[in-house]
Amino acid sequence: MPDKPTPMTPGAQAALIGEPFNGALAAQRATLDALLLRSGWDLPTRLPNGKPVLEKGYCSLSHGGGWVIAGQSSLPIGIDVEAPGLRLQNVRRRFVGPADQPVLDAFGDNIDTLCMLWTAKEAAFKVFGTGLDFLTGLEWREIRGHSARARATTQGVSIEVTWNRLSDPKAWLAIALQSE
Repeated sequence: MPDKPTPMTPGAQAALIGEPFNGALAAQRATLDALLLRSGWDLPTRLPNGKPVLEKGYCSLSHGGGWVIAGQSSLPIGIDVEAPGLRLQNVRRRFVGPADQPVLDAFGDNIDTLCMLWTAKEAAFKVFGTGLDFLTGLEWREIRGHSARARATTQGVSIEVTWNRLSDPKAWLAIALQSE
């Protein structure tokens, strides 16, 4: 485990910290809390649905793909980290629909793109805390490099999604911010 958390740069609207960690779920959560404390970040409280909240601003937490990551923003934020794997191919029909074709066209129909779609939808769900249909919930409006603008269909709100490829271990990180 590194002595210092790794700062990540998603953009001007958010701050991220993270570090590689692989272990049982309880150990991942404990490592995430330790990461927050070492970084001088406040520990969030949790709403009844499990969504972490801060007294001021917004936060999101994720652990998976061999990583623990935390994000803070003045805007509603969601983050998700996941390693590409066959599990995503096995559940593809539950989260990839016709509205996702622009992402598939931009990045190719492969396991990495499935992982990008999964993490984007998980991150978008965390922005709202509830009510995002994984199959039909995002309408992709614009894709630019490794970022995209999408509209959450039920909420009628635009979000910005940015993907980052992490290494050691390899995983995809999606950051979703509600547009101002």
